[in-house]
Amino acid sequence: PVSRPTKVPRPLRRHRRQSGTARAQMGTSVVALRLSRALGSRPAASLAISATATVLLAVIALVAGNFSIAADNAGWYSRGTTLADRHVQLLRLFDWDWSDSEYSGCGPSISADCWAQEPRRLSEEKCKKTRSSDLTVIYRAKQSDADLLSPDLLRQVCELESEAIRVLRAGACQPPSSGCSAVRGGECLAPVSVVSLLRDSLGWELACADLAADPATVRLAEALGLVGYDYTADSPSTRTLAAVFPLVRDSALDFLLEVHHAGTLRLASANVDTAYGMWRRDDFRNAVTDEVLFSDMALVYGSLVVSLVCVLAYTRSLFLSVVGLLQVCFSFPLAFFCYSIVCRLDFFPFLNFLGLFVIMGIGVDDLFVVVDKWSQAARSLPPGSDVPTIAAVAGPDAALTMLLTSLTTAAAFFATAVVPVAPVRVFAIFMGFMVLADYLLCLTVTFSAVCLQHRWLQRAPSSRRARCLLSLLDFSRCSSRPPQEAAAPRARVLERLMSGPMHIAVHRGRFVLLALFFAALGLCVWQVANISPPSSTAVQLLPESHVVERYETWKQDFAEEDSSEMFVVWGLTPGDTGDHNNPELVTDLLADLDWDPSSREAQRWLLDFCNATASDPAAPRATDIGCPLRDMDDWLVDSAAAGQPRCGGASRLPVPPDAFHPCVEEYLSSEDRYSWYMGMRTYRGRLVALVASYKVVINFDSSYEQVRDTVDEWEGWMDTQNKGAPDGVRGGFFTSARVHWWDTNRSMLLGAYYSIGAALAVVFVVVLLATLNPLTTVYATVSVGTVLLLVIGTVLGMGWELGFLEGICFAILIGLSCDFVLHMAHAYTSADQPTRELKSRDALARMGPPVFAAAMTTLSTGLVMFGCTFVFFFQFGTILVLTMLYSILTSLFFFLPLTNAAGPTGRCCSLAPLSTKGRASGGADKEASTQQACAAEPEMGQIRQSL
Repeated sequence: PVSRPTKVPRPLRRHRRQSGTARAQMGTSVVALRLSRALGSRPAASLAISATATVLLAVIALVAGNFSIAADNAGWYSRGTTLADRHVQLLRLFDWDWSDSEYSGCGPSISADCWAQEPRRLSEEKCKKTRSSDLTVIYRAKQSDADLLSPDLLRQVCELESEAIRVLRAGACQPPSSGCSAVRGGECLAPVSVVSLLRDSLGWELACADLAADPATVRLAEALGLVGYDYTADSPSTRTLAAVFPLVRDSALDFLLEVHHAGTLRLASANVDTAYGMWRRDDFRNAVTDEVLFSDMALVYGSLVVSLVCVLAYTRSLFLSVVGLLQVCFSFPLAFFCYSIVCRLDFFPFLNFLGLFVIMGIGVDDLFVVVDKWSQAARSLPPGSDVPTIAAVAGPDAALTMLLTSLTTAAAFFATAVVPVAPVRVFAIFMGFMVLADYLLCLTVTFSAVCLQHRWLQRAPSSRRARCLLSLLDFSRCSSRPPQEAAAPRARVLERLMSGPMHIAVHRGRFVLLALFFAALGLCVWQVANISPPSSTAVQLLPESHVVERYETWKQDFAEEDSSEMFVVWGLTPGDTGDHNNPELVTDLLADLDWDPSSREAQRWLLDFCNATASDPAAPRATDIGCPLRDMDDWLVDSAAAGQPRCGGASRLPVPPDAFHPCVEEYLSSEDRYSWYMGMRTYRGRLVALVASYKVVINFDSSYEQVRDTVDEWEGWMDTQNKGAPDGVRGGFFTSARVHWWDTNRSMLLGAYYSIGAALAVVFVVVLLATLNPLTTVYATVSVGTVLLLVIGTVLGMGWELGFLEGICFAILIGLSCDFVLHMAHAYTSADQPTRELKSRDALARMGPPVFAAAMTTLSTGLVMFGCTFVFFFQFGTILVLTMLYSILTSLFFFLPLTNAAGPTGRCCSLAPLSTKGRASGGADKEASTQQACAAEPEMGQIRQSL
């Protein structure tokens, strides 16, 4: 028969009366005890109510929040920073479709008949036009010193191009217009390439072996951007060539994906490799990257099966394993409820789906803590103790242990929300909610399930057949003796290992372990102190061997080395009034209310600015490529020279102030000009914005320091120029897409550093409040910092750079580095032992098994991610494995050796109220009698300890 719930005994009541201060401190634990007893008294009803409420909230969240599986992948740029506010204003000003403005030879004004203009021959201008959606094949010599224009390699290029032509088919390739060269029996327009240009001049019937590079033809191909920039007049050789195959725009992407999946474009010869993509668009790259992403996501979520197997092996219960998995899964919609319904956040990036993988490690840790606390409580109480009594012991202890780690982890994630990159910011918010939701589910659903399982096992028949049927609840029941015949439950093998050989090794080798850790820590500190900024701000999403990544890398051979465009803007105020958490909600255009360029002084200063920026030795290194007012001045001069004076007879700038704005309108309306292209924007007859452009020596793959130096040079130059500018034109600022991307990388790195500092601060505060012992707090904070330094030092030693993707990984995993050390710190402080050796042994015995099992579970799932193609997932798995490995090693072999060697005992370094200390020391007799009473009833000693 099952015994009735046991009331709180009188020895505990007497202890409460003895210490009023202690009673005040125990108030929260008393509430937890009562709630735990309530859950243990009616576990089935508690499980049903909590599960129903969870499902109801999940349905409300998914329906009312318009949840969809298709995750958004936009917004990977900074917002709200000074450099970001400048660039979003420029983008809002122009507001054009960038994807349709990249046609070579068509100019910035894109018309429907640009491609359809009547061509003559391939070598003539109108037959050489290429479109942004065309197929581009890049040929690259395998040896760095090889020349593709040599006869043998040119023959191989020609043969590879012939193979690529055979891949084309009618309906996908662009049909030839009258007079243009064609291939495939006249079905397709001939590609624009060195080979085609040579055949066009020498004859299409010429065999590949008979082709010879003609300098004039190669220079023509170079002008079209088909020859690598290593080709010069002094060194007429190149390692890289390109061929552009005209495709029908509407079917171009589908055709490229078809041949990519079939593998028919994976061409190579003995000395030449190839890569392919779209001429000047990222549609194909994005489509292939998304395919790899979702393919790897299946592997990532498949790794959750590994977690389930590990949980099953540790809990020895299919019932608890399924409940634990549901606990983790339902934390997702509960977090989505807070995310979407409470916080009203609409943007849901793909990064949020990784939250399930991250929360698996946290949820498994919580599940193991509950199971172990229950097992320890059952062993400490007399055999046959009822479920409410065990719940009163296990519940408060487990709740407090998980509360410390959950608060710390959630706070670390919430701190990451300072990163001004929308996907990372909303992911940090979402993860913080997931951690708190998982904690609540573990206290309600999982704890109720543990209580219910114990009751079922207590009431099970004693026959072996019945016990085997109940093996779904506890595998050991099928082979062990019936509970009525068994003695008190034995400690598990892992727990005996921790309290025996492991404790002996840690205690005897504590000084050696500390020396090794301090040496490793010093090495990592030295490596982190000498960290250099990323050598490039480019982001690699796929392995270097992937054809798409090869294409993106080789494409740089056709771009002017280290060059991009810098814009100087007047008439706008930097700012971003849009929703920084939603990339779809962009800013309004913010006008500079002081902007007025109509005065003669302002016109003259703006004219001089272009020349000074391009020629002044004190100016940043730049080449002037677009100065609107200078072009307008040239137009006035040319018109006057042609006998057609403009703007009321003005021959050049400056014009009278009252004639300036009408003159700008007349200039823009002449010769079919476009204000957004000319760098001028007018509104209601007034010039409201002016944009000058310069070529600068930075690019997306420029080093972090190079872009930083360029930004500093332009900041200093613009400050100097604005201070000397006349009234009305003092608000100019510079911006660039490259600078904006550099600002995004910088924000990610600074956000990662801030998150690390915030995590350590939260650890310090939480541990101090929980233990009231500064020495233990310092040990725990140093241990968490050790984990972070070891992880960063290791990845730096592996050759990694702390770039964009690495910053995301660290922002995700900072919270995971705190849990294990906090568990050990709490277990050491709560251990009721007289010496530091015994306190460390008790902490290792009680928290070592769940911490070790949780680390191995999360580490094994991280190993599965090594099979991913997506670079981010591979890096995420690497950092996850390292974090789990160093967390368990630090908690067992650094924190515990510290407590073994110099851990606080008794009230050493304690901040507990002195009244409690005085009462404890003055009422020794009463305390001794309480101890004797608790010894007579062993379960009360455990209850008192948990409180």
